[in-house]
Amino acid sequence: MDTLANPSWPVVLIAVFVLALARLTLRQLKHPIAKQVAEIAESLAVAIFLVFLIIRPFVVQAYFIPSGSMRPTLLEGDRILVNKFIYRFREPRRGDIIVFKSPLSANKDEKDFIKRVIGLPGDKIKLLPGYVTVDGQVYQHPELRTALIDFASRGNQRDVQVKLTRHMVYVDGKEVTKADIGIAAGRPGANVIIHPGSVYRNGKLLKESYVAEDPDQPYPDANGGTKQVPKGSLFVMGDNRNQSSDSRVWGLLDRQRVEGEAMFLFWPVNRIRWVR
Repeated sequence: MDTLANPSWPVVLIAVFVLALARLTLRQLKHPIAKQVAEIAESLAVAIFLVFLIIRPFVVQAYFIPSGSMRPTLLEGDRILVNKFIYRFREPRRGDIIVFKSPLSANKDEKDFIKRVIGLPGDKIKLLPGYVTVDGQVYQHPELRTALIDFASRGNQRDVQVKLTRHMVYVDGKEVTKADIGIAAGRPGANVIIHPGSVYRNGKLLKESYVAEDPDQPYPDANGGTKQVPKGSLFVMGDNRNQSSDSRVWGLLDRQRVEGEAMFLFWPVNRIRWVR
């Protein structure tokens, strides 16, 4: 289905040529049905040309979400429409969800990636990892996934999502209190302190309600440094922070590789909405 929805331009040109040839051939026949079929072939040729050679490359295109790197904003199997026209008139903005050709360092096939813009040229970015202390003992995300597995809704521990906030821990969206954490760690009544992972832009803490998890790794290093985004580049991350290959892994994104902005989620039907 996706191959039919996104054919290559040679296939489109061949289809248009065949339909045009059929139209010319059928027009030579005097039978009324042949004339009607010729008109249909002509209409199809024009429609295919406009959709696949004008609208899709330059205006709007459908994309399929293949992975969970943008959870919970976009799920595996979602289909979205991408506005490929908008960035001809303005630059990407902080918070935009963009589709782009992956850097060669990330994928030699230059497949399409989708991530959220976190930093623009000139911005200074810093990430601090989240963790929990139980009577002073540090539990990072991997340890928390193991300790709190009984609260998870998924069978595979690697897929369990642990999100830390100031006063609460969420396991697959389910609230887990500090008392629960103490019990899970084998220390009922322990002093539990939650340290949520944080993203800073130009020294200001970002409020990111849309992420699946707070970050579990520092960036750009473990010493609390910052990374300044140079001219012509963007810093992008997936909303599923700890399950995303993004600027933290393969580097800053070249602005010229941006194809468009995710605009509308049209499938499945129960998830139809604007993408934010």
